[in-house]
Amino acid sequence: MSVAPFKVEFGAVPGLPGGVRVAINAPIDAKSVGAFRSQMDGIRARRLRHLLLEMTEVRHINSTGLAYLINLAEAIQQAGGSLALIDVQPKVKVIFETMGLLGFVRMYASRAAAVKDLRPPAAEADETPVPAPSQGAIRRLFRKLFGTPTERRS
Repeated sequence: MSVAPFKVEFGAVPGLPGGVRVAINAPIDAKSVGAFRSQMDGIRARRLRHLLLEMTEVRHINSTGLAYLINLAEAIQQAGGSLALIDVQPKVKVIFETMGLLGFVRMYASRAAAVKDLRPPAAEADETPVPAPSQGAIRRLFRKLFGTPTERRS
């Protein structure tokens, strides 16, 4: 049985200025995170504010994938944007819940729900940045859960 290559599809998000839809077709783990990172770097270079990750096909995520998503969320939030996870599969959602990460990433059942929540009021659409979490809060939580990089190597 052959495994499909990791693939990411991008699209506009009608009704959400500066938004991009990112559909992922495979697990986010040590094997795929490099390809995922390079594709996200390309998107972030375009300075789009809102990333909506459609997780319909993501059936598994490991600590490498979690670490990348946490760092991505923190970087986007510090730049005044937001990262939203759409249609997260139950097994993946349990991992986020178990790790206590639901306060750091936004999850929505549908793209429409995410757009409704993330869309700024019409008068402020281009002026109001999304508030960022306190400096390093996500990084501190990750270190508490997984230890420092040197502790993980041993």
